[in-house]
Amino acid sequence: MRKILLTLVILSTTFTIFAQTQNINKKTKLFVYYFHITDRCNTCRNIEAVTTNILNETYKNELDSEIVIFKTFNVEYPENKYICEKYQAYGATLALTKIEFGAEVKIDDLTNFAFSKIHTEDIFTKGLKDKINEYIK
Repeated sequence: MRKILLTLVILSTTFTIFAQTQNINKKTKLFVYYFHITDRCNTCRNIEAVTTNILNETYKNELDSEIVIFKTFNVEYPENKYICEKYQAYGATLALTKIEFGAEVKIDDLTNFAFSKIHTEDIFTKGLKDKINEYIK
């Protein structure tokens, strides 16, 4: 019985995530996704924290109105399998998906940028803001 319940929960979550990526809100212009494993290093945690701060401080109105949608996913959770495969995320991954007319048109993997610039936070911040602004303006 426990296995059946767990399977139902996993399927329900998977379908919800699938629906979120397929039924895009017409006003949404950008998905910001951060993928991670359970045991993370300080750099991985810092990328997520700085990204979260940038979004909450600079793009609060866009988050509130769902112009920008930010989500994190643990790649080790079975319910995240579909979205992780779609983004080829098997560890720490920062991805932006540009939305036009309700459809995904471009996925940018910013993982290399994030890992190379996060230790110079002002450069990381400027680069991420520039990319977000390019997508939502």
